[in-house]
Amino acid sequence: MDKIKSKSNYFSIESVRDFLNSKKRTVSNPTINRYLYDFKKEGIIFDAGKSWYSFLENPFSLYSVPVKPFVQIIKKGFPLLPFTCWSTQQLNSFTHHLLAKFIIFVYTDSDFMRNLSTFLKDKGYNVFENPIKSEIQKQFTMTENTIVVRPAITKQPTSQNNISPIEKILIDFIIENEKLSIMDLSESEYVIKSVINSGRINISEISSYAKRRNVDLATIINYIQNNINVELVD
Repeated sequence: MDKIKSKSNYFSIESVRDFLNSKKRTVSNPTINRYLYDFKKEGIIFDAGKSWYSFLENPFSLYSVPVKPFVQIIKKGFPLLPFTCWSTQQLNSFTHHLLAKFIIFVYTDSDFMRNLSTFLKDKGYNVFENPIKSEIQKQFTMTENTIVVRPAITKQPTSQNNISPIEKILIDFIIENEKLSIMDLSESEYVIKSVINSGRINISEISSYAKRRNVDLATIINYIQNNINVELVD
Protein backbone atom coordinates (compact mmCIF):
# COMPACT_ATOMS: atom_id res chain seq x y z
CA MET A 1 0.00 0.00 0.00
CA ASP A 2 2.85 2.42 0.77
CA LYS A 3 4.40 1.83 -2.66
CA ILE A 4 1.06 2.35 -4.39
CA LYS A 5 0.26 5.47 -2.37
CA SER A 6 3.62 7.03 -3.25
CA LYS A 7 2.62 6.92 -6.94
CA SER A 8 -1.10 7.60 -7.01
CA ASN A 9 -4.16 8.39 -4.93
CA TYR A 10 -6.06 5.65 -6.82
CA PHE A 11 -5.49 2.05 -7.74
CA SER A 12 -7.43 -0.88 -9.13
CA ILE A 13 -7.49 -4.51 -8.03
CA GLU A 14 -6.04 -5.35 -11.43
CA SER A 15 -3.02 -3.11 -10.88
CA VAL A 16 -2.27 -4.90 -7.59
CA ARG A 17 -2.49 -8.27 -9.31
CA ASP A 18 -0.26 -7.12 -12.16
CA PHE A 19 2.33 -5.79 -9.73
CA LEU A 20 2.43 -9.01 -7.74
CA ASN A 21 2.68 -11.07 -10.92
CA SER A 22 5.54 -8.90 -12.19
CA LYS A 23 7.44 -9.71 -9.00
CA LYS A 24 6.60 -13.41 -9.38
CA ARG A 25 4.67 -13.43 -6.15
CA THR A 26 1.84 -15.92 -6.15
CA VAL A 27 -1.09 -14.55 -4.19
CA SER A 28 -4.61 -15.88 -4.72
CA ASN A 29 -7.43 -13.55 -5.69
CA PRO A 30 -9.41 -14.32 -2.49
CA THR A 31 -6.34 -13.36 -0.43
CA ILE A 32 -5.93 -10.07 -2.30
CA ASN A 33 -9.63 -9.31 -1.89
CA ARG A 34 -9.44 -10.12 1.82
CA TYR A 35 -6.52 -7.74 2.36
CA LEU A 36 -8.31 -4.97 0.47
CA TYR A 37 -11.46 -5.60 2.49
CA ASP A 38 -9.51 -5.30 5.73
CA PHE A 39 -7.68 -2.15 4.58
CA LYS A 40 -11.02 -0.58 3.67
CA LYS A 41 -12.55 -1.58 7.02
CA GLU A 42 -9.57 -0.03 8.85
CA GLY A 43 -9.92 3.23 6.92
CA ILE A 44 -6.62 2.85 5.06
CA ILE A 45 -8.30 2.80 1.65
CA PHE A 46 -11.74 3.90 0.43
CA ASP A 47 -14.18 2.83 -2.26
CA ALA A 48 -13.72 4.55 -5.64
CA GLY A 49 -16.18 2.50 -7.68
CA LYS A 50 -16.26 -1.08 -8.88
CA SER A 51 -12.77 -2.68 -8.53
CA TRP A 52 -11.23 0.72 -7.70
CA TYR A 53 -9.92 2.15 -4.44
CA SER A 54 -8.50 5.45 -3.26
CA PHE A 55 -6.38 6.76 -0.40
CA LEU A 56 -8.49 9.92 -0.39
CA GLU A 57 -10.97 9.74 2.46
CA ASN A 58 -13.17 12.70 1.51
CA PRO A 59 -15.34 12.57 -1.63
CA PHE A 60 -14.90 15.36 -4.15
CA SER A 61 -16.98 18.40 -3.17
CA LEU A 62 -18.53 19.98 -6.25
CA TYR A 63 -18.89 23.77 -6.32
CA SER A 64 -22.48 24.14 -7.52
CA VAL A 65 -23.22 27.81 -6.73
CA PRO A 66 -22.65 29.07 -10.32
CA VAL A 67 -25.35 26.83 -11.82
CA LYS A 68 -28.03 26.75 -9.11
CA PRO A 69 -29.78 29.97 -10.25
CA PHE A 70 -29.59 28.79 -13.85
CA VAL A 71 -31.24 25.48 -12.93
CA GLN A 72 -34.13 27.37 -11.35
CA ILE A 73 -34.62 29.47 -14.48
CA ILE A 74 -35.01 26.37 -16.64
CA LYS A 75 -37.23 24.60 -14.12
CA LYS A 76 -39.53 27.61 -13.97
CA GLY A 77 -39.89 27.66 -17.75
CA PHE A 78 -39.92 23.87 -18.27
CA PRO A 79 -41.02 22.16 -15.02
CA LEU A 80 -40.99 18.65 -16.50
CA LEU A 81 -37.93 18.93 -18.74
CA PRO A 82 -35.16 16.40 -18.00
CA PHE A 83 -31.79 18.11 -18.21
CA THR A 84 -28.40 18.36 -16.57
CA CYS A 85 -25.89 21.19 -16.64
CA TRP A 86 -22.47 22.39 -15.52
CA SER A 87 -20.31 25.49 -15.89
CA THR A 88 -16.62 26.02 -16.57
CA GLN A 89 -16.76 28.32 -13.54
CA GLN A 90 -17.00 25.19 -11.40
CA LEU A 91 -13.48 24.26 -12.54
CA ASN A 92 -11.95 27.71 -12.16
CA SER A 93 -10.28 27.04 -8.82
CA PHE A 94 -8.34 24.15 -10.39
CA THR A 95 -6.69 26.18 -13.17
CA HIS A 96 -3.24 27.79 -13.32
CA HIS A 97 -4.79 30.88 -14.86
CA LEU A 98 -8.30 31.87 -13.78
CA LEU A 99 -10.92 32.05 -16.51
CA ALA A 100 -12.43 35.49 -17.06
CA LYS A 101 -15.54 34.28 -18.90
CA PHE A 102 -17.50 31.09 -18.44
CA ILE A 103 -19.66 28.71 -20.46
CA ILE A 104 -22.68 26.84 -19.14
CA PHE A 105 -23.35 23.50 -20.82
CA VAL A 106 -26.87 22.10 -20.83
CA TYR A 107 -27.69 18.53 -21.88
CA THR A 108 -31.29 17.64 -22.65
CA ASP A 109 -33.43 15.52 -24.97
CA SER A 110 -32.67 16.40 -28.58
CA ASP A 111 -36.39 17.00 -29.26
CA PHE A 112 -36.43 19.85 -26.74
CA MET A 113 -33.15 21.58 -27.60
CA ARG A 114 -34.74 24.11 -29.96
CA ASN A 115 -37.45 25.17 -27.51
CA LEU A 116 -34.96 25.43 -24.66
CA SER A 117 -32.50 27.42 -26.77
CA THR A 118 -35.21 29.88 -27.82
CA PHE A 119 -36.34 30.24 -24.21
CA LEU A 120 -32.81 30.98 -23.00
CA LYS A 121 -32.19 33.47 -25.83
CA ASP A 122 -35.34 35.31 -24.77
CA LYS A 123 -33.85 35.45 -21.27
CA GLY A 124 -30.83 37.31 -22.67
CA TYR A 125 -28.32 34.47 -22.88
CA ASN A 126 -25.82 34.02 -25.71
CA VAL A 127 -27.00 30.55 -26.78
CA PHE A 128 -25.47 28.04 -29.20
CA GLU A 129 -27.63 25.03 -30.01
CA ASN A 130 -25.39 21.99 -30.48
CA PRO A 131 -22.93 23.88 -32.71
CA ILE A 132 -20.88 21.88 -35.20
CA LYS A 133 -17.26 22.59 -36.09
CA SER A 134 -18.01 24.96 -38.98
CA GLU A 135 -20.47 26.97 -36.86
CA ILE A 136 -17.96 27.20 -34.02
CA GLN A 137 -15.25 28.51 -36.34
CA LYS A 138 -17.53 31.16 -37.85
CA GLN A 139 -19.93 32.15 -35.09
CA PHE A 140 -18.85 31.04 -31.64
CA THR A 141 -18.04 33.88 -29.26
CA MET A 142 -17.72 33.72 -25.50
CA THR A 143 -19.55 36.45 -23.61
CA GLU A 144 -20.68 36.92 -20.01
CA ASN A 145 -23.78 34.73 -20.58
CA THR A 146 -22.71 32.01 -22.99
CA ILE A 147 -24.66 28.76 -23.05
CA VAL A 148 -24.10 25.66 -25.18
CA VAL A 149 -27.05 23.27 -25.47
CA ARG A 150 -26.18 19.67 -26.30
CA PRO A 151 -28.22 16.44 -26.63
CA ALA A 152 -28.25 14.29 -23.52
CA ILE A 153 -26.03 11.20 -23.47
CA THR A 154 -27.61 7.87 -22.55
CA LYS A 155 -26.29 6.10 -19.46
CA GLN A 156 -24.47 9.19 -18.21
CA PRO A 157 -23.54 9.58 -14.51
CA THR A 158 -26.60 10.49 -12.48
CA SER A 159 -27.04 14.18 -11.71
CA GLN A 160 -28.42 15.64 -8.50
CA ASN A 161 -30.89 18.52 -8.76
CA ASN A 162 -30.07 18.75 -12.49
CA ILE A 163 -26.40 19.54 -11.75
CA SER A 164 -23.89 17.25 -13.46
CA PRO A 165 -21.61 15.22 -11.15
CA ILE A 166 -17.86 15.66 -11.43
CA GLU A 167 -17.48 12.29 -13.21
CA LYS A 168 -19.61 13.61 -16.08
CA ILE A 169 -18.10 17.09 -16.02
CA LEU A 170 -14.53 15.89 -16.50
CA ILE A 171 -15.34 13.83 -19.60
CA ASP A 172 -17.60 16.54 -21.04
CA PHE A 173 -14.85 19.07 -20.38
CA ILE A 174 -12.31 17.03 -22.35
CA ILE A 175 -14.69 16.87 -25.33
CA GLU A 176 -15.85 20.48 -25.17
CA ASN A 177 -12.34 21.83 -24.73
CA GLU A 178 -11.30 20.09 -27.93
CA LYS A 179 -14.29 21.58 -29.77
CA LEU A 180 -14.35 25.09 -28.28
CA SER A 181 -10.71 25.65 -27.23
CA ILE A 182 -11.67 26.77 -23.73
CA MET A 183 -8.04 26.52 -22.63
CA ASP A 184 -4.79 25.05 -23.96
CA LEU A 185 -4.06 21.35 -23.60
CA SER A 186 -1.49 21.60 -20.80
CA GLU A 187 -3.89 23.73 -18.75
CA SER A 188 -6.78 21.31 -19.28
CA GLU A 189 -4.59 18.38 -18.20
CA TYR A 190 -3.62 20.29 -15.08
CA VAL A 191 -7.31 20.89 -14.30
CA ILE A 192 -8.20 17.21 -14.64
CA LYS A 193 -5.32 16.01 -12.47
CA SER A 194 -6.05 18.70 -9.85
CA VAL A 195 -9.71 17.72 -9.64
CA ILE A 196 -8.98 13.99 -9.43
CA ASN A 197 -6.51 14.46 -6.60
CA SER A 198 -8.45 17.05 -4.59
CA GLY A 199 -11.22 14.65 -3.57
CA ARG A 200 -12.31 11.07 -4.14
CA ILE A 201 -14.25 10.44 -7.35
CA ASN A 202 -15.91 7.33 -8.73
CA ILE A 203 -13.38 5.91 -11.17
CA SER A 204 -15.62 3.19 -12.56
CA GLU A 205 -18.29 5.79 -13.43
CA ILE A 206 -15.85 8.11 -15.14
CA SER A 207 -14.34 5.17 -17.06
CA SER A 208 -17.75 3.94 -18.23
CA TYR A 209 -18.80 7.42 -19.31
CA ALA A 210 -15.51 7.92 -21.14
CA LYS A 211 -16.25 4.79 -23.16
CA ARG A 212 -19.77 6.03 -23.90
CA ARG A 213 -18.34 9.29 -25.25
CA ASN A 214 -15.45 7.69 -27.13
CA VAL A 215 -12.85 9.43 -24.99
CA ASP A 216 -9.50 7.62 -24.93
CA LEU A 217 -9.73 5.53 -21.78
CA ALA A 218 -5.96 5.05 -21.60
CA THR A 219 -5.56 8.81 -21.24
CA ILE A 220 -8.08 8.94 -18.42
CA ILE A 221 -6.45 6.07 -16.57
CA ASN A 222 -3.09 7.76 -17.00
CA TYR A 223 -4.45 10.88 -15.29
CA ILE A 224 -5.85 8.74 -12.50
CA GLN A 225 -3.14 6.19 -11.95
CA ASN A 226 0.00 8.07 -13.00
CA ASN A 227 1.39 4.97 -14.76
CA ILE A 228 1.31 3.03 -11.51
CA ASN A 229 1.70 -0.33 -13.31
CA VAL A 230 4.97 0.82 -14.83
CA GLU A 231 6.43 2.90 -12.02
CA LEU A 232 5.97 0.61 -9.01
CA VAL A 233 9.31 -0.75 -7.86
CA ASP A 234 10.26 -3.54 -5.53
